[in-house]
Amino acid sequence: MLKKNILIVALVYITYNSNAQFFRGVGLFIGVTESSHRYINATPIDCTFYSHTFPAPSHRSAEYFSWSVGILGEFLKYSNFRWQTEIEYCNKGAVERQLLDRWPVTRAPKSANAFSYIQWNNYAKIFFNEGYRGTPYVMLGARLEYNLRKGITAYPEVMARVPKITVTPDVALGYELSVYSKFKPFVELHYNPDLIKNHVGTVVQWNRTFELRLGVIYRPRKSIDDCNAPRYHGSDF
Repeated sequence: MLKKNILIVALVYITYNSNAQFFRGVGLFIGVTESSHRYINATPIDCTFYSHTFPAPSHRSAEYFSWSVGILGEFLKYSNFRWQTEIEYCNKGAVERQLLDRWPVTRAPKSANAFSYIQWNNYAKIFFNEGYRGTPYVMLGARLEYNLRKGITAYPEVMARVPKITVTPDVALGYELSVYSKFKPFVELHYNPDLIKNHVGTVVQWNRTFELRLGVIYRPRKSIDDCNAPRYHGSDF
């Protein structure tokens, strides 16, 4: 009976410490997004029917600026390698001038094709050596994106076919500041292009997004950091 109790206590202790080491931190961030759309129309250029301009001519849109916000969790017990998972609300899009007449060329005023997404992001997070002011790191991963809503003002034949659910790759550079606190501020720059392109007839369209984030991560002290070193309690002890 005593052996069983000892075994149970040992298992509970090991499980508790493993979980404590597996979970590293939780945080939040806000961001600024800059995105654009690229169109490639494979229809040969002609000077009679201008069919190469429909449903969208080959071009890159102007940049669309918006915002993002999210929460994150950081896991794995390794010092230089972590898994980061996030739930994010992110806005993407493009600024266009819709082609009204093919000849003479007439375009509408600038307007935005805007898309809002809820995303589940997952990254491998690799830390480099800590410096005096902070620690640089890289992130490699992907985003599972669900389109919540969209506002289409230009090239509707193409943009209406943007998928509701998609997966996009993501790579980022980050820097976490060294502060004497459990709350660690960080800054990240993400590059997030479409992997699966949107095909409509002879037109291929895709998105490219840059995202600049500012955030903070809370890392509670782990039992592994406490060691068993004696603590000074004052001269009365």
